[in-house]
Amino acid sequence: MQLHALKHLLEVTKALSRCDRIFVLGSSSLLPKFPELGEEGGPLTMTFDADFLLDPTGKQISDVLSEAVGANSLFESTNGYHADIVHPDITQTLPPGWEGRLIVLEDFSDVFCLDPYDLAAVKIVVGREKDLTLVRALLRLGKIEPDKLRERFQTMPLGERELFKAGRNLAGVLKGDEGL
Repeated sequence: MQLHALKHLLEVTKALSRCDRIFVLGSSSLLPKFPELGEEGGPLTMTFDADFLLDPTGKQISDVLSEAVGANSLFESTNGYHADIVHPDITQTLPPGWEGRLIVLEDFSDVFCLDPYDLAAVKIVVGREKDLTLVRALLRLGKIEPDKLRERFQTMPLGERELFKAGRNLAGVLKGDEGL
């Protein structure tokens, strides 16, 4: 996804939802800070969705937006990208203090994007190969620093089993291991 596509998707979502604020939480949250990641050859060129948390939110508006700009919508078939409207419970998976590190999207005073280190820490915990590949790319491209990633990861409230798996993911990503 490119930054202009994210902005287009946000404009449509804002017009339909009339919400007070939108939080961009997925990989697309990197675009305001690093728009080049969505350009040809960048790690986000194969990202075709953006995860939005609306404030306020509700089931009715989420359903309307899913139909209008969600996966398999006419909007997606026309533009090639879509919005995933996420439930507020998702914030429980974010590092403590994430709200204080949000990045305001230029030209949108009411759109806030997740800090790259918060996103990377979540991707480490989730541990899907595509998530770990993205974190490796961020490290390789110098967009995030290993020590700061490690520091942010250590703030994640994880149970013993999650901590073991995520710690192994982090160690592998920092070593540059491709097969975890």
